[in-house]
Amino acid sequence: MGTCEMCGTERITTLLAEVSGTKLRCCSRCIDSNNMLVLERYMPKQPKAAQTQSNVGTGNIKMNRPEKEIASDFHLRVRKARVSKGLEQRELAKRINVRLNDIQKIEGGIVPSDSMAIKIEKALGVILLVEAEEDMERSVNVPSGRGMTIGDALDEFLNKDE
Repeated sequence: MGTCEMCGTERITTLLAEVSGTKLRCCSRCIDSNNMLVLERYMPKQPKAAQTQSNVGTGNIKMNRPEKEIASDFHLRVRKARVSKGLEQRELAKRINVRLNDIQKIEGGIVPSDSMAIKIEKALGVILLVEAEEDMERSVNVPSGRGMTIGDALDEFLNKDE
């Protein structure tokens, strides 16, 4: 969940979109109403792999188990596999015993739970859970406790050149 950088709505799924050459994280309502080009789907951060202990020989060795995460293009994979099998959304929902609304949300870009992803993988023969990649993040200075606005981004961009 994030905050729409266009209208300021908080705790909403956002998508990276482009308008007038500027990339913003926006809600689907702003994207639709402004005919914005969607560049990528928002993926909520998953916790880092927990360290586990395993007994090997006489000592304990700590090792990180790579976790799996939902593929960034999961919604496209689901839709493509469903269509290639000739299934309607309603048929897929019945087949895996979930609501039609859940399938519509997943194909619309809402991230499914791991258990839901596994059900879909089995039903459609598609891979949705992939090896986790390292997070490449960029820190942004935001004044006060409010969310970042377009004005904050502009100030940061203009101050970067100095």
